[in-house]
Amino acid sequence: MNFFILSVIKHGRKAQKTYVMQSKKPFATILCVSGSCFTFVIVGILFITLSSYVYEAILNDQLILSPGSNAFNLWIKNPIPLTLTLHLFNWTNPEEIYTKGVKPRFEVLGPYVYDETKEKVDIVWNDNGTVTYKNLKKWWFNQEKSKGSSYDPFTSINPIALSAAYNIRNWHVFLKKPFAASLRAMTSNIWTTHSVHEVLFDGYEDPLLTLATKMSFFPKSLHMDKFGWFYGRNDSSDFEGIFNADTGVEGQIGELKSYRYSTHTGYYPDHCGAFEGSSAGDFFPRRLTKQSVIKLFNSDLCRYMELEFEKEVDVHGIVGFKYSAGDRFLDNGTKIPENKCFCDGDCMPSGALNVSNCRHGSPAFVSLPHFYKADPYYINSVEGLNPNENISDFFMIFEPNIGIPLHVSARLQLNLRLQEISGIGLFEDVPTVFFPVLYFEQQVVIPENMAFLIKMLINFQTICISIGIVCIISAVIIFTCGFCHIRNGHVFRRDKKMKYIQKEELPLNRQR
Repeated sequence: MNFFILSVIKHGRKAQKTYVMQSKKPFATILCVSGSCFTFVIVGILFITLSSYVYEAILNDQLILSPGSNAFNLWIKNPIPLTLTLHLFNWTNPEEIYTKGVKPRFEVLGPYVYDETKEKVDIVWNDNGTVTYKNLKKWWFNQEKSKGSSYDPFTSINPIALSAAYNIRNWHVFLKKPFAASLRAMTSNIWTTHSVHEVLFDGYEDPLLTLATKMSFFPKSLHMDKFGWFYGRNDSSDFEGIFNADTGVEGQIGELKSYRYSTHTGYYPDHCGAFEGSSAGDFFPRRLTKQSVIKLFNSDLCRYMELEFEKEVDVHGIVGFKYSAGDRFLDNGTKIPENKCFCDGDCMPSGALNVSNCRHGSPAFVSLPHFYKADPYYINSVEGLNPNENISDFFMIFEPNIGIPLHVSARLQLNLRLQEISGIGLFEDVPTVFFPVLYFEQQVVIPENMAFLIKMLINFQTICISIGIVCIISAVIIFTCGFCHIRNGHVFRRDKKMKYIQKEELPLNRQR
């Protein structure tokens, strides 16, 4: 039998070391680690570099008005409950109107709160990237939220008699006399008292209205069976008129293109009757700055409103830009010369806007409640008003990047100008006073659940960049750990084997 010769050096000599590299699927592990790192890096780079493009693509897709789009669902019917709050200025000393030096005194009645719904009807999608529609509005009296009853008595200047007298103020005295006699026969006072619900929505009958329907030279506003400031508006889609707005396919979504089939209102000359790129009231421009001016068309004023930047505010954790009514809206040409065409030749001190043409010739003027931000001329002629920013300001707060309203506080006051009209006894020897009649307010604040979605949208790019950075950092960590794993021998194991050789001669062939 042959034996192998084993040799080892004993007696103090060190053992000879040999190393054997034993593989444990190294290539599969390397490929897995490398592939993971590469994938994470690519994904991270894509998130960082493409975030702005994806963000713009999402906004462009969302801010397009078309059947079934998200913008359409928000536009077709108000997604947030609406209320119309009305305050009435009750005239407490009407019998003293002819007394020299005595100012009209008022007390504020209300608030009278009405729940409101607003819906788009008669919608027509046009080939030029616009949509034509009407607004259908409905109101219901909310007794629980109101202070007082809708049957509260309310005393104010007689709007029918005042409007009729104002429209014939320039007639010849011989033509005025028959009207003055008829007016005296139908009403003996310059004021009138009716319940709140009659003055607002239900309307009330007046003999002068009957006369007006038979006399074509009276303004159309008097051609009705009843009078009420909101009479005929409830559940009507025709009152406000027909709007045509941009769908956002090529232009600015919600921009008013025409009103009542015209690109000019006709109530004010030159640029004052144009729309000047104003919003129809549902959508607003993106990328707002502190120099931006918000333009909003108001059908009740037959003109656009301009809101100016005031300050930054926080709404549910979102930084918004507050734009409020200022000189660009309230001035009549004194401070803003280009506003003079809104006066229609009858410019008054800043703060009260002449809307007589829009109200069919009635001496109607619009201001902020309690003549807030108006020339002292107005409030100095009456008593009982209290201008205050908290109850009188008109403002809108927007998220500036995407132009979404976060908080809307719309407030306007209706006033009638009383002035002496010679030849009409009822209006002779009266002071010139801007009578406050009522003011409305609509407060809308975006709910917190919608605010969360807006936060996600406006922080989309930051979120994408953060995800990209996390992916790249993860790739670095995976690569580092993998390298250490390999370096410490868990992938290539090192085995130490010792061979002992005994220094001893053995026969090569040994017989048994």
